[in-house]
Amino acid sequence: MADKTLYASDIEPNMTVDTTFLVRSVERKMTKPNKFGDSKPFLSLELADRTGIVPGRVWSENLPFVENILLKDAVVQVIGTTQAYGNEISLIISDATAIEDADLMDFVPSSARDHQQMAQEYAGLAETVANRELHHLLSVFMASDFFDEFVRAPAAHVEAYAYLGGLLEHSLNVAQLALAIATTRTDVDADLLLTAALLHDIGKVDAYEPLTFAQSIEGQLLDPSTLSLIRLDRLVDEAGGLAEESRRRLYHAVATHEQRGFNGAPPQTAEAVVLQACNQLDTTLTAAARSSAGDGPWSDTVRSLRRRFYRGTSQPEPLIPASSPRTGSEQPRSIWDEPAAEDPDAEIPF
Repeated sequence: MADKTLYASDIEPNMTVDTTFLVRSVERKMTKPNKFGDSKPFLSLELADRTGIVPGRVWSENLPFVENILLKDAVVQVIGTTQAYGNEISLIISDATAIEDADLMDFVPSSARDHQQMAQEYAGLAETVANRELHHLLSVFMASDFFDEFVRAPAAHVEAYAYLGGLLEHSLNVAQLALAIATTRTDVDADLLLTAALLHDIGKVDAYEPLTFAQSIEGQLLDPSTLSLIRLDRLVDEAGGLAEESRRRLYHAVATHEQRGFNGAPPQTAEAVVLQACNQLDTTLTAAARSSAGDGPWSDTVRSLRRRFYRGTSQPEPLIPASSPRTGSEQPRSIWDEPAAEDPDAEIPF
């Protein structure tokens, strides 16, 4: 496969396009009936790369040749032309070819940090846990196939950590914050706190689609804390169990790490209090750092936090991973964008 050179952010009207995209969604529809009452099938698609999303269409005359290629979550080479419909630019596809050896970082936002280096850092933190049962629990987790999914997973639908490796990066940041507190407080069990920090969001692997970052069915039915408890319970069983007191305190810390608490329950142990504070601190600061500049020294409103952030009169550059080039206001909708006000997922819990 040739290197990708044309991105969604480069798309303009009346272009001939021959490039690769990730198929985020695809739906077979029917055109409106003509004056004879006839309608024809066509495909409506969302095509994405790391810079944004381009709507796609395949009309009926080309449908038999590409319908079995343009599948959800597939990376495809597409040929077509762009047309402007109002404020939207669509790609009219005439041909498509499946790509098997695609580098996902061309098509999905990814952490600016190297995934393997972060995984090694995670292992290094786990190695410092002295409690034998908790150390074994983390070892079993890192040896599992599920850990590979954890390393790649996003930690959110939009805003902070909505990119490949986001879940691992967030877990590391929370663990480092927790460790800093544990080294200065004698009333906190450092091993239990660090274990909880490293495992607190493992259920988010199940909460979001791995390529589109949309909420999965599980993520719509259950909140991330519940999904993390389910995953944690399976892990404990795989590891041969935990002492009753350790299990009770670990489950409580994971269950209450969101600011709103699990079913309204507040953190009621020292470790749970610290974990919730560290989780909120990291997600708030990261969402603030990634918020786009708004009017003057203020950022746009970070919808999930219901506030703007003051950047000062000399505005720093917003934090954007190296793999995600900046896009202009007239360019295609970005998968980094905050949801529209009518989006039912607009309020995103961290």
